[in-house]
Amino acid sequence: LEWQATGSELKSDGELDRLVNHYLTHPRFKLLDLAGFSAQKAGRQSDKMEVEAKLPLLNDFLETEVPIELPSGSSQIPPRTFHIPGLHYRPILALLKAAFAHPLAAQYHFSPFKLFHTSPHDQKTHRVHSEVYDSDAFIEEHDHIQRAKNPPEDPNCKREKVVAAIMLWSDSTHLANFGTAKLWPVYMFLGNLSKYVRALPNSGACQHVAYIPSLPDSLQDDLSQWHSKFSAKSHRADLMTHCRRELMHGIWRILLSDEEFLHAYKYGIVIKCIDGIERRVFPRIFTYSADYPEKQVLVSILIHFTTDIDFTRVLLATIRDKGLCGCPRCLIPKEKFQFMGRVRDLHLRVAQSRTFLWERVDVARFFIYKRGHGIKSARVEDLLKETSSVPTVNAFVENLGRDFPLARMMVPDFMHEFELGVWKLLFAHLIRLLYAVSPDGSKVLELDY
Repeated sequence: LEWQATGSELKSDGELDRLVNHYLTHPRFKLLDLAGFSAQKAGRQSDKMEVEAKLPLLNDFLETEVPIELPSGSSQIPPRTFHIPGLHYRPILALLKAAFAHPLAAQYHFSPFKLFHTSPHDQKTHRVHSEVYDSDAFIEEHDHIQRAKNPPEDPNCKREKVVAAIMLWSDSTHLANFGTAKLWPVYMFLGNLSKYVRALPNSGACQHVAYIPSLPDSLQDDLSQWHSKFSAKSHRADLMTHCRRELMHGIWRILLSDEEFLHAYKYGIVIKCIDGIERRVFPRIFTYSADYPEKQVLVSILIHFTTDIDFTRVLLATIRDKGLCGCPRCLIPKEKFQFMGRVRDLHLRVAQSRTFLWERVDVARFFIYKRGHGIKSARVEDLLKETSSVPTVNAFVENLGRDFPLARMMVPDFMHEFELGVWKLLFAHLIRLLYAVSPDGSKVLELDY
């Protein structure tokens, strides 16, 4: 009665009866459960349970924080590790196990081959490149794993060794035409499956690997109180860009540093496939398709291109945005872009293919993290600017080995680079020129013939 008589005046006799008869005298009610009770905390937990019940997909994901180590800007103050919340992910190996046991796995190609076509007109035979599993890269990797050593725990393994051709995609996506709501998913397909099946919306071939979080607003507040040079606008912009690179590779470090995945990458993992046969499956990352800035971060480089490019491919490649060498696959400088399409350009791409420069990056990080130099200080720029590198350790090379073909992994992204990118703008401009020359549109119609 004291509870009813105090506080809010909206508590009626009926509400009091319901409290006692339905809750306090319920056989499952325990007084100890109310120890440290907070209505706000209980409400938040209830809301979270409701969201998870409505989105059962999230139940398959793990949630964790991403640790990123940031420099203090002073040689007297040690670096500090910040924890970025909100990474939702699924272990890659768990996805592979589920994929090889899925009914769709009955259409997987485990043994690569070369495809040829003989013309009925001149009887000439030509090599056809159409799928991952008939590519030279798949054939080479398949031959390589046949010579791989068996794991120490199963030295006499006679199971068939097969490649799981992992193909990754990621792209930051706005969820609405208005507002700032966005999502940054990472997808995975398997190149063992035909692209014509993968492209079917209802095939179930696509697997969601992770959802990349954004840097929280509170990070800038923390850095402004701790970093000795954060008040300077140029240092602040450089440091926040460095934070985004460190976040991207911190995420991939979590995804790739799983001990079970690394063991499977070296020795393979035994999976009972849909046909009931056990095979030793070797996960291999063949392609990563992302927009240009995303690739920069993955390969770790800096680039000077048009303003209409997102920030993903540069993140993956660990290269600079607006740097001297614009390509995530080679070290050709911008002044030689004019030779694109020529034989000379093809030779340069092979001769100057990009590799991760461990020694330079290590020295640059020493200057930044130990000596207190800025992200773009003269000491750091002398080491990295020429190759458009950045002071971020690439997670793919770090976890999968220094011989990991990082440049080959970054494949062209036709949607951003051609269909919706700079080429689309150039093509529209060329059409305008044709209309200017022939207002009746006759020159435009000639394009169809």
